[in-house]
Amino acid sequence: MSKLKTATTTAAGMGHLPDRLQSCAGPAAVERVFERANIPIDVLNDRFVRIPLSAMVGVFAEAERVSGHPFFGLHVGLGMSGAEIGPWFEFAGQAPTLRQGIHRLARAMPLFQNGPRVWLVEMRSGGIMRYFVPRGDDVPICAHSDHNIPLMLGFVRRFLGPSWRPRWIEIDYPDRGQGDELRDLLQCQPLYGRSALSLPLTAIELDTPPLQHSMAEASMCWADVQAKMTAPGSDFIIALEACILLDMFEGTPELDSVARRMSMSKRTLQRRLTLEGQSFRTLLSKVRHRRALSLLRDTDLGLTEIAHRLGYSDMANFTRAFKTWVGYAPSIAPRTKATTGTNS
Repeated sequence: MSKLKTATTTAAGMGHLPDRLQSCAGPAAVERVFERANIPIDVLNDRFVRIPLSAMVGVFAEAERVSGHPFFGLHVGLGMSGAEIGPWFEFAGQAPTLRQGIHRLARAMPLFQNGPRVWLVEMRSGGIMRYFVPRGDDVPICAHSDHNIPLMLGFVRRFLGPSWRPRWIEIDYPDRGQGDELRDLLQCQPLYGRSALSLPLTAIELDTPPLQHSMAEASMCWADVQAKMTAPGSDFIIALEACILLDMFEGTPELDSVARRMSMSKRTLQRRLTLEGQSFRTLLSKVRHRRALSLLRDTDLGLTEIAHRLGYSDMANFTRAFKTWVGYAPSIAPRTKATTGTNS
């Protein structure tokens, strides 16, 4: 099975793509781009929703096409600080040295996405920071890759300062004939057609501590990061749960439609579930449980609307399921926000 098919990421990785696209092409363009990428636009309301990486790549590719700007993805990335993609990035940025920060990125990344990986190639004179993203053959990758470049540079600059520039940067797609423009934007030499995005670092740079202002916030430990984000599991199960959740945004998830999102047949999906010792019904219940708790905690939606968003036809079915999950009715579940909708 393709690594890309089981690769997932979170909606937070889009940064301010929707806002930038709207300013370029209008609000209708945003809806059109998400529809063509087969992602419900409602994912924008929950930035830590898992989505297939292939869909994320498709959103960036389509947004670049619709906007008409060849470096649309790069400008999205330039508007991101890294903080918006989750506490795992902040955890890495608070490491004692840049070298340890890169190792922290490698350790924490599965909490944010499965499939891509970051690592440090150690050398006598220093090292090379690499970020690899599995790719398919059917969707242009340039815009998605471009938006990752400023995030990599920004992470290194937390330690080396805002004026730091690499001698070169390896790019994981072929030259589109715009090398001079990209070089001017990045202020370094792009090397095209490589297997991963890569930055060279000297030994002194790798041993540099973070800038003082980067450490201003309270130090975060690994347990803090794990508590704030979903712990990783099987790549296949994480991808499947992400596709179930996307179906939930559009109605009641069904095995057939989820299989299509996974780019496999219904029979193949059932076989993989058997190999994983799982059932579709069990995973659907698990996703509904997590989503119910999230909607109760983070929104002021009434219970009837929450039941509808989870794909239940009536409140009675939702109430029975909720009692099975937590032992009490949703009507007495703690709410962070005041409820304004119907609760019965």
